[in-house]
Amino acid sequence: MRIRSRALLVLIIVLTAALFPTSALSQPADEAEQPASYSDEADKPATPPPPPTTLAAEKPPADEDEPPPVSAKTKQQAKRHFLKGIKLLRQQAWAPALAEFLLSRELYATRVATNNAGIALQRLQRYDEALDIFETLLRDFKVPPAERTRAQHQIAELRALVGTIDIQGAEPGASIVISSEDRGEYPPVKPLRVAAGNHVVRVFKEGYEPFETRIDVAGGQLAFVTAKLQKLKDSGRLRVVERTGRTLDVLVDNVIVGKSPWEGRLAVGDHMVTLRGKGKIGAQPAKATVESQQLTQLSLVAEDLDASLRIDPTPPGASVWLDSVNVGSGVWLGRLKTGPHTIEVKAAGFLDGKRSVELEKGQRETLAIELERDEDAPQWRKPARWTIDGNASLVLAPTLGGDVADRCGDGCINPIGLGGLILVNGSYELGSGLGFGIELGYYIGTKEVEKREAELTPNGMTTANAGWATDSLRLSAFLAGATAGYHFGEQVPVTLRVGAGVLYGQLRDERNGHFTAQHGGEFDAFPVVDFPTATYVYIAPAARVGYRLTENLELSAQLQALLLVALAQPKWDPNIEVAAATDGIGRYSNESLMGSFVGMFAPGVNLRYAF
Repeated sequence: MRIRSRALLVLIIVLTAALFPTSALSQPADEAEQPASYSDEADKPATPPPPPTTLAAEKPPADEDEPPPVSAKTKQQAKRHFLKGIKLLRQQAWAPALAEFLLSRELYATRVATNNAGIALQRLQRYDEALDIFETLLRDFKVPPAERTRAQHQIAELRALVGTIDIQGAEPGASIVISSEDRGEYPPVKPLRVAAGNHVVRVFKEGYEPFETRIDVAGGQLAFVTAKLQKLKDSGRLRVVERTGRTLDVLVDNVIVGKSPWEGRLAVGDHMVTLRGKGKIGAQPAKATVESQQLTQLSLVAEDLDASLRIDPTPPGASVWLDSVNVGSGVWLGRLKTGPHTIEVKAAGFLDGKRSVELEKGQRETLAIELERDEDAPQWRKPARWTIDGNASLVLAPTLGGDVADRCGDGCINPIGLGGLILVNGSYELGSGLGFGIELGYYIGTKEVEKREAELTPNGMTTANAGWATDSLRLSAFLAGATAGYHFGEQVPVTLRVGAGVLYGQLRDERNGHFTAQHGGEFDAFPVVDFPTATYVYIAPAARVGYRLTENLELSAQLQALLLVALAQPKWDPNIEVAAATDGIGRYSNESLMGSFVGMFAPGVNLRYAF
């Protein structure tokens, strides 16, 4: 008798384990997103909300208040899909895992399947759906304290990533579709929450022109859409029937318009039509072309649609084509037949994207298609515009060349010359970034050469007095020329430019020296000043890297070279007389004060404004 009792007890335990198995999962990297495993509590079905308070005579029978019983076979099917989802979740295959958890919930709603579906939705950045399902988790299930705390944290985070769309001004009873998802009729009975980002909002009512717009919704913010519907001015009629006589929902452009057979007035043009019934019954999208004042008839066949597909295009407002039928703009989701399907995504300014997918029975596939930008498209070509910029630079001159620099030998001190350059440039810039302009500027710089070799020739003598001289040079000049450049980059703009023109100015040379007289003894030559003219052709290549302060204003760091080629070298005037002590009056020779070629470097800053 005891053996039979023990056998019966073992049988009960085995059956219980089959219906309510426990399955430990490895710890995920993020504890806040820990997937839940099956347990006795997990198998507890969702508790339906209490019925509204009614009069005793109106209260429905007790058995109508409770959900239909779930068979052990259905529970086992739900468990298989749940465990398959767990395996996919560990592999970070978020979309297939989500499909398994949703199917498990559809068969038998449990706390663990609900929690894990929320995790997958969150990973897929479908934040509005994740928020809904985590709220469902806390509302409909008895959740352990630790798991409840995690879910509450996730809800708080998700609410910052979810915005709300407030539609105003539409016709009562108009259908609302957001990113290809039916969101009920206007006015909505609950807030229209969406994941932060770009969405396509479509409002439709028979007899009116459909309203469609794209809107960016920020997380935690309310975005307003004014959907004023205009009555149709030119229209035709469309009649949709199910070939075998079944009654199903008729969807036109992703909006439920009625039951088959259905007939209504629509705007002239192409429309996407499909049928949807209970469970998997429906018809794939088909195209119907409505002509002005004509009746277009469309006959569809309802069949089992054993797979489902979600298409996420980038950019968000791209047109989606499914098996050569335009199914709308933005995200599309729906049931399809098993087998091969071709998806095309098109958007102005982008190269068309085309993908093929083979759907199997029961498969729920998510397909993300990101289009490549067509750089030759007109919308990416920037318009031509006028620009003005000014730069201030510190100029470094290692040498000015000429006889002064050439005679700087041993004991000579020749430090680097310093100066400043201001240039103002006005350009006409093409959309490609290539620009042409003119520039005006002013340069001033100083350079000193101390104790270089020099000679002073007394008047009436053929032999020069040897010694040394110190030249304090200061060049001040105006620049005028033309420029050509290339400007590219958005947030970090880069400019490559070369300018060429004429530098015209004056070189001031204040000179003193120390010499040996003809009959011995040394003397100092007191300072004298000369002001020769300097005329050069300049070439000024420059490179700039900047930061865009506003849409039109940018600040840049610049490195420029200033290359001078002499048209007329400044030279010392040999007629200037200098006291030469006992030798009387002397003169310096006709020395060049700058070279025929001079190179300078000019680091600086530039401020640019584009009109």
